[in-house]
Amino acid sequence: MKKMYQEWLESGKSKSEFADSVGLVRTTFYYWTKKFSSGEESSSSGNGFQLLGTGSPMGRGRILAHIHYPSGVSLELYEGVSVEYLRALLG
Repeated sequence: MKKMYQEWLESGKSKSEFADSVGLVRTTFYYWTKKFSSGEESSSSGNGFQLLGTGSPMGRGRILAHIHYPSGVSLELYEGVSVEYLRALLG
Protein backbone atom coordinates (compact mmCIF):
# COMPACT_ATOMS: atom_id res chain seq x y z
CA MET A 1 0.00 0.00 0.00
CA LYS A 2 2.93 2.33 0.69
CA LYS A 3 4.00 1.97 -2.94
CA MET A 4 0.51 2.94 -4.14
CA TYR A 5 0.56 5.90 -1.77
CA GLN A 6 3.83 7.08 -3.34
CA GLU A 7 2.39 6.55 -6.84
CA TRP A 8 -0.65 8.65 -5.89
CA LEU A 9 1.57 11.48 -4.59
CA GLU A 10 3.41 11.54 -7.91
CA SER A 11 0.28 11.18 -10.05
CA GLY A 12 -1.29 14.57 -9.40
CA LYS A 13 -4.71 12.88 -9.23
CA SER A 14 -7.26 13.29 -6.48
CA LYS A 15 -7.56 10.42 -4.00
CA SER A 16 -10.83 9.26 -5.52
CA GLU A 17 -9.51 9.44 -9.10
CA PHE A 18 -6.40 7.46 -8.17
CA ALA A 19 -8.31 4.83 -6.17
CA ASP A 20 -10.73 4.32 -9.06
CA SER A 21 -7.91 4.11 -11.61
CA VAL A 22 -6.13 1.30 -9.74
CA GLY A 23 -9.25 -0.55 -8.60
CA LEU A 24 -9.08 0.24 -4.89
CA VAL A 25 -12.07 0.80 -2.65
CA ARG A 26 -12.04 4.56 -2.02
CA THR A 27 -12.53 4.31 1.75
CA THR A 28 -9.63 1.88 2.00
CA PHE A 29 -7.36 4.25 0.11
CA TYR A 30 -8.50 7.24 2.20
CA TYR A 31 -7.68 5.27 5.36
CA TRP A 32 -4.15 4.47 4.18
CA THR A 33 -3.40 7.96 2.88
CA LYS A 34 -4.37 9.31 6.29
CA LYS A 35 -2.08 6.80 8.04
CA PHE A 36 0.86 7.43 5.72
CA SER A 37 0.52 11.21 5.79
CA SER A 38 0.40 11.26 9.60
CA GLY A 39 3.32 8.84 9.95
CA GLU A 40 1.29 6.28 11.93
CA GLU A 41 2.63 3.36 9.87
CA SER A 42 6.11 3.86 11.31
CA SER A 43 4.91 3.63 14.89
CA SER A 44 7.15 1.55 17.14
CA SER A 45 4.30 0.52 19.45
CA GLY A 46 4.45 -3.06 18.19
CA ASN A 47 0.85 -2.99 16.98
CA GLY A 48 1.70 -3.29 13.27
CA PHE A 49 0.81 -5.93 10.76
CA GLN A 50 2.06 -9.46 11.03
CA LEU A 51 2.58 -11.94 8.23
CA LEU A 52 0.54 -15.07 8.84
CA GLY A 53 1.35 -18.33 7.12
CA THR A 54 -0.72 -21.43 6.58
CA GLY A 55 1.95 -23.75 7.91
CA SER A 56 2.13 -25.55 4.61
CA PRO A 57 3.14 -24.37 1.18
CA MET A 58 0.03 -24.09 -0.95
CA GLY A 59 -0.71 -21.98 -3.96
CA ARG A 60 -3.52 -19.55 -4.03
CA GLY A 61 -6.73 -21.12 -5.17
CA ARG A 62 -10.08 -19.63 -5.90
CA ILE A 63 -11.13 -16.78 -3.57
CA LEU A 64 -14.07 -17.89 -1.44
CA ALA A 65 -14.53 -14.62 0.47
CA HIS A 66 -13.08 -11.14 0.48
CA ILE A 67 -13.82 -9.13 3.64
CA HIS A 68 -13.21 -5.36 3.86
CA TYR A 69 -13.25 -3.93 7.37
CA PRO A 70 -14.04 -0.23 7.99
CA SER A 71 -10.49 0.22 9.30
CA GLY A 72 -9.09 -0.52 5.85
CA VAL A 73 -8.01 -4.06 6.69
CA SER A 74 -8.81 -6.54 3.96
CA LEU A 75 -8.97 -10.33 4.40
CA GLU A 76 -9.07 -12.82 1.54
CA LEU A 77 -10.04 -16.42 2.18
CA TYR A 78 -9.01 -18.94 -0.44
CA GLU A 79 -10.29 -22.36 -1.36
CA GLY A 80 -8.61 -25.04 0.73
CA VAL A 81 -8.40 -23.10 4.02
CA SER A 82 -9.41 -25.40 6.85
CA VAL A 83 -11.98 -24.55 9.48
CA GLU A 84 -9.33 -25.15 12.17
CA TYR A 85 -7.04 -22.57 10.59
CA LEU A 86 -9.86 -20.00 10.44
CA ARG A 87 -10.66 -20.64 14.10
CA ALA A 88 -7.00 -20.06 15.01
CA LEU A 89 -6.97 -16.79 13.02
CA LEU A 90 -10.17 -15.45 14.51
CA GLY A 91 -9.38 -16.63 18.01
